[in-house]
Amino acid sequence: MTYKLKVFFTSNVFSTEEIGSNEQISKKYRNIIESLWQELDSIAEVKIFNGRFPTDEQIKEEITNFNPDILGCHLSHQISSRILDQSKIFAISTSTAGYNHIQRTEQDDILIIHTPGILHETVADYTIAIIMANLRNLVDLHNYVLNNKWTLDDKWDLDQTLSSVITNKVLGIIGLGEIGKEIVKKLYEWGVKILYHDIKQMKEFEKNYPLIEFKENIEEIFKESDILSLHIPLNEYTEKKISKDLLKLMKKNALLVNTARGGIVDLDSLLNLLEQGKIQINIAFDVFPIEPIDSITLIRLKKIKENNPNMRMILLPHNASADANTRAKMNILFLQDIINIIKSSSIEDLKNIHIIPEHKKQLTKKKWRIYNF
Repeated sequence: MTYKLKVFFTSNVFSTEEIGSNEQISKKYRNIIESLWQELDSIAEVKIFNGRFPTDEQIKEEITNFNPDILGCHLSHQISSRILDQSKIFAISTSTAGYNHIQRTEQDDILIIHTPGILHETVADYTIAIIMANLRNLVDLHNYVLNNKWTLDDKWDLDQTLSSVITNKVLGIIGLGEIGKEIVKKLYEWGVKILYHDIKQMKEFEKNYPLIEFKENIEEIFKESDILSLHIPLNEYTEKKISKDLLKLMKKNALLVNTARGGIVDLDSLLNLLEQGKIQINIAFDVFPIEPIDSITLIRLKKIKENNPNMRMILLPHNASADANTRAKMNILFLQDIINIIKSSSIEDLKNIHIIPEHKKQLTKKKWRIYNF
């Protein structure tokens, strides 16, 4: 009897019954998801956690009992080395572009697969939306009406609730990857002045967008920008990269936007600077170092806003990629890659799977666990 590889999914959200039945997703994508599940069930032994957010202990227990070869997860599932070390798992597929929630083993012989090239449009769209909402103070104005503060004694006047349009601003982008480039494409025709910083200058991209300006020195972009939008991954080099020293360079009333990863901002230093009045900036954050946001941080943010009522603050629950069809396409790529890795018979077959860049570079140089199968 031929051995069927075992696949364990850490959430039922991936299933036909959940995301595959969500009516906000187009029927075309729902049909594809159903078809992929049928194929996966025919070639592998599959187990799905009965719920969306298992604890570390629950994941460890499921892996110990089921003993899977492949693990499927998403951002809310922290996959620790402790869980992986004693397993026979040879590949982890995550339905996310980022993968900092997965701790690699010391041997680093487990292939990690992700879903790049899908999120950029919806995250760019969302980023621009929260920039515009902040510039025009939409959240505070909404609460102003909702809380019945708009009265006959407070009529429309020329100098009330003033804000500004984005075309008058300098936009600084930290990280010109897929999302950063998509923001440039969307805003370039508006005439927004755009600066960017990355580990290298994107000269080929600049040929199509000649008015954008590369800043090799990150300090310059913090000094000059009215809006700073962060689009870098979280790793050992970028953790707390947006430091106290950089934050202190920001213009008064500048806007800091983070739809990337919470850990790239030194949040404690940011809160200290705001509490002490050493900087006066606005913030629009979709991500935080601890998610959901911890109560102490939330109390501090509320107090900062209370003490600075004119400060514009938008706090959102890590929702930038939450476009229905985008999430469906992520799930489709996620399932396709798991199926393809099961069907693979050589190193050549793996080259078409979306293995993370660090592992793809070493694909032919290391002895991966998958070679045992």
